[in-house]
Parts: sequence; C-alpha cells; structure tokens
Amino acid sequence: MEHRQLRYFLALCRTMNFTRAAEEVNIAQPPFSRQISNLEDELGVRLIDREARPMRLTSSGVFFRDRAQEIVSRIDRLKQDTVRHGRGGREVLRIGFEVFALYGHLPPVIKHLRDLNPHLDIDLKVMPPAEQIAGIRNGEVDIGLSRAPTDDDQIDQIMVRREPYVVAMAPCHALALNNRAGLRFSDLVGETVICYYDQKAGRRNDPVSVFMDAARFVPDREMPVGDVLGALGLVAARAGICIVPATVQRMRSFDVTYKPLDEEEAFSAIYMASARGWNSPIMQQTRDELDRLIAQAASER
Repeated sequence: MEHRQLRYFLALCRTMNFTRAAEEVNIAQPPFSRQISNLEDELGVRLIDREARPMRLTSSGVFFRDRAQEIVSRIDRLKQDTVRHGRGGREVLRIGFEVFALYGHLPPVIKHLRDLNPHLDIDLKVMPPAEQIAGIRNGEVDIGLSRAPTDDDQIDQIMVRREPYVVAMAPCHALALNNRAGLRFSDLVGETVICYYDQKAGRRNDPVSVFMDAARFVPDREMPVGDVLGALGLVAARAGICIVPATVQRMRSFDVTYKPLDEEEAFSAIYMASARGWNSPIMQQTRDELDRLIAQAASER
C-alpha cells in the first residue's frame, strides 16, 4: 500500500467520480482506476460499490476512508513540522479548546509549558468537542479541552476538573432579586433557557441539556445559540436565563448575575483528550501543571 494510493482513494471519496478524481490528482483516468483496483485487491475487500447509482462507498470503504484521512493528515503535518523545525528548531503543540477554557486553567498551563520549553510553539484553536476528537485523530491537534466525554477507542481522555453549575440571569431578573443563595429547577419553571452548543453535534451531545433531561426538567422554551459568549449576551439582554459552569462567571459579570444551581450532580466535568498512547514529555508536563493548579484551587476554597 502506497501513500499515493491513499491520496487517490480520498480524491475518489470526495468526487465519487473516477474521471474527476483522476483530474484532481493530475493523472489519466485508466491508471487511476488501476491504482484503486490494486488497492482493493491488496486489501481483499471492495471499497467502492460501482454498481450503485450513484456510486457509493461500501462499509469497508467508509472505514478505510476515515483511517486513510488520519494517515494522510499526519503525513502532511509531519512534513510541515519538520520544515518548521529545520528553519527554527521549534517544536509545535496544537491545542483545541472550547472558549470557556480561556477563563479557567488553560492560560496558566500555556505559560508553564512555555517557561519549561523555550523552543515550543503553541497553536491554539477554538473548536467544538466533536471537531476536537476528529482533529486529534487526524493530527490537526494534539490536545483537546472540552466538556464532552468520548468513547472513541483511539482517544485517551481524562477528567481534569469538576466545577458546579450556576444559573446566569440579568441583574434585574426576579430570581436575581430574591434572597435565596441558590436555585433549583423548580424555580426555573416558566423561564426561557438559553442553550449553547454546536448545532452540528446537536442537543443530545450538550452536557447541560443531558443534565436537564436526566433531572427531568423540561424548559417551557429553549433558545439555542452557537456559543457561551452569545448565550451570556442574550442573558444580559433579558432574553432568558442560562445554565453555565462556574468558571464562566469570569467571562461576563458587569451585566449578568449568577446563582448556584442546587441540584444533585449539578457539576460540569472538564476533559482533556489526546491520541491513545501519546506519552510525550509535554503531555506529562500539561497533566502535572493541571494537577497542581486544581490542588491549589481546592486548598484556597
């Protein structure tokens, strides 16, 4: 199996047309078709259902496509990183994260890693949880920080933090003006609940929505938005309330009030993910610094 065969096959997956795929990789169509057939013969399975109209991948083809994309992406990244290292002797760490992480332990961890590794470049990218997992698999990112657990067998994931949920509301809201220190779901009946989650991943992959469903709390109305910053903006505009991890209070406090959610298991778990078996010194430094920061925060409470 050759690298070029993987690229040919991925071009065919994108176009589902032998002629257009051959044009994309700049070879004639007959040798392109032979390369795909040779690949199938070597594997001993059919990757393409040529009799279907329109042509489609077999189940083995779908599996092979996903793994081939991971391999090609990692080879491309290896080339980029080697050139980068050759020009400046610098190592690269890529971190995908949800935006709330900027208000938690991520900034001090980055500073710590840079202090320990002067020749380390850290690339940061805001990504929803599903994209983080796909990015780790294909080599786009090394580490992911998100609220969502995964059962992907190619991913190592550890819970690095638990923090309580709080209810965000406008300062003039009736719930903000009462004397109660905390709120329960029964207090939120009749409220519009603003939800923030990746629309492609859907509500069922949103930890807050999953928590509400488990508690059998059904809001009178849900207003989904794409990110927590947008949700807090709507809260400040009196469009509704929002359930958020306590760390989020640092994002917006001048025109939003927060109260603890006094429900059983009302906490948000923060997970760190990486490729299974990846045990680089930088990964261990990241875990060690997170452990130190979490222990420090616990001792200060």
